[in-house]
Amino acid sequence: MGKLFWKFFIVIWLALLTMGGSMGGAFWLQRNAVLNANGASRNQPQIAADPAAPYLNTASLIVNKGGIDGLRSFLAESRHNPAMPPIFAIDDVGKDVLGREVAPNILAQAKSLAASNSTGVRRIKTDEGQSYLLFALYSDNNSARNPKQLHPDPPPPWLPITLGFFISLIFSGVSAWYFAKPIRQLQSAFSAVARGDLDTRAGQIMSQRHDELADLGKSFDYMVSQIQLSVNAQQRLLHDVSHELRSPLARIQTAIGLAYQQPDKIPLTLERIEKESQRMNDLIGELLAISRLEAGVIGKLEVIDINELLSEIVEDARLEADSKHVGIDLNIAGEIFLQGYYDLLSRAIENVLRNAVKYTRRHSKVSVNAKLCASGHQLHIDITDQGPGVAETELSAIFDPFFRGSHHQTSQGIGLGLTIALKALETHHGKIKVGNRPEGGLKVEIMLPAA
Repeated sequence: MGKLFWKFFIVIWLALLTMGGSMGGAFWLQRNAVLNANGASRNQPQIAADPAAPYLNTASLIVNKGGIDGLRSFLAESRHNPAMPPIFAIDDVGKDVLGREVAPNILAQAKSLAASNSTGVRRIKTDEGQSYLLFALYSDNNSARNPKQLHPDPPPPWLPITLGFFISLIFSGVSAWYFAKPIRQLQSAFSAVARGDLDTRAGQIMSQRHDELADLGKSFDYMVSQIQLSVNAQQRLLHDVSHELRSPLARIQTAIGLAYQQPDKIPLTLERIEKESQRMNDLIGELLAISRLEAGVIGKLEVIDINELLSEIVEDARLEADSKHVGIDLNIAGEIFLQGYYDLLSRAIENVLRNAVKYTRRHSKVSVNAKLCASGHQLHIDITDQGPGVAETELSAIFDPFFRGSHHQTSQGIGLGLTIALKALETHHGKIKVGNRPEGGLKVEIMLPAA
């Protein structure tokens, strides 16, 4: 799982947890309130302990001063005071001085507390020698006479629910802002690119993020960079094509003008016009080949016999090589087959070989070596010449359209042969590398997946 997933998960989980916890807390508090109310209705009156001590002290003083009659009057009056708990005075035979009924369990509890010297029960004696137990009762039913509250009133249910709602709303708002902001930035960047601003970049804006959205910004930048390179390459190609077509057209126009001025040189002029027309035809043919490669019009896939293919290419190239007294050595290590497009692959290797024959020295040699690698899964074809090579600073541009190295200024080539070779080999999932040989000349390495 990616970082973006965990961010979504944690934020949504926190929001749901907060909402669920709030609602659960509200139901829990309300349930406790109901249980407390139901339990209170079932509770029997009990003897109050420390909270009733002041009242018991007062009753003891009254007995000392006014006797049992004064206590009887005090207890009778306290029955009408809702702030006081009911106080009982029980004689030795279990009778209350006011004649009130006392449950046997309460009486037993009072005697037990008196025996343990609890402050909740007082044993007093009158001057006449009578003994009484004083104690106070409280009941949860009567809040006015309840000396303590076991449970405070719970808050209303709508309070935690409202709190949970607003907290989840904040979490949702923050998360929506956090994830929507970079998306809006990407949307703005896409709109800028659609308007033609290829210098737009989104990765820098989201550089402080470290998740999939930041990776998306980097991918966007890479995509725009590739589009920019492609557009620049197309513009450069258009400029180069215009230049290449303008030169032969200018020479043709010059030749026509010369024919008008010097009719006796018309045969030479026609020969020059034919030569320039052929050059234009070759240029258009090369451009069409590149266009077909880029459009994916590449023919039928078949199993190719490399021995047969290279032998045919070398035999055709020897016609041109013989005119320069250049030899071509072909070495193939065994029988080699691969799947590919015969015409396309033939043109790619032929362009490289004819390029080597063109630039090698007179009375020199061009070598073509083909072999499988140790694993048998890749074909290596090395084509070397004994020419001036290419300047190291120009090697990276050798496959660019219309490239001509500084050593080849006098060449009449179009400059698209190696470009076509590169695209043709890429169609076969192959590679091509160039480098200068230590002993002089250029070495071109072609690598193709074998069948």
